Amino acid sequence: MRFKGELLLSTDENPVLKAIKERRSINRFKPDDVPEDKLEAILEAGRAAPSWTNTQPWKFIVVKNPETRRKLTELALTVTGIGIKEAPVDIVIVVDPKADPYHHIEDGAAATQNMSLAAHSLGLGSFWVGVPEKGVSTDRIKKLLGIPKSHRVISILPVGIPALTPSKTRKPLSEIVYKESFGKN
Repeated sequence: MRFKGELLLSTDENPVLKAIKERRSINRFKPDDVPEDKLEAILEAGRAAPSWTNTQPWKFIVVKNPETRRKLTELALTVTGIGIKEAPVDIVIVVDPKADPYHHIEDGAAATQNMSLAAHSLGLGSFWVGVPEKGVSTDRIKKLLGIPKSHRVISILPVGIPALTPSKTRKPLSEIVYKESFGKN
């Protein structure tokens, strides 16, 4: 197995690989609304995410109300240091640990990733705002959105039309892949 540090498969022929390779975190958005059909497609992508034994422990809260979004922006800022106020819609990904006590975090992360890739494939932008399990901001987000205390907020996914798209590089595979055991090239 040899690596050249680049995606070896042609992304021109595979739309999934193309979306994975080209997706970037977007935190600057145009003020335009997200069309409902695209928003529904993004939510469907989240619903289609893999979960442990198909428990599907997630709930998605779509936030469009300007005042609620303003408050959510303030709370997210304390978590990330990055504002989310420019996005016209925020999707809050929540999981129920009782529905999946072993892998609810991974399940919510998979749903978030699916939605992020779907947004990109539809010409929209998003960025992943991770929410820590405990803390004042998490408690306030739960209170603001009526989320049960027993549930876990995994992430906030602001979605909108990108105002700009940053470029980023990825580490070559040779720096991150080992053969047979850790550290073995």
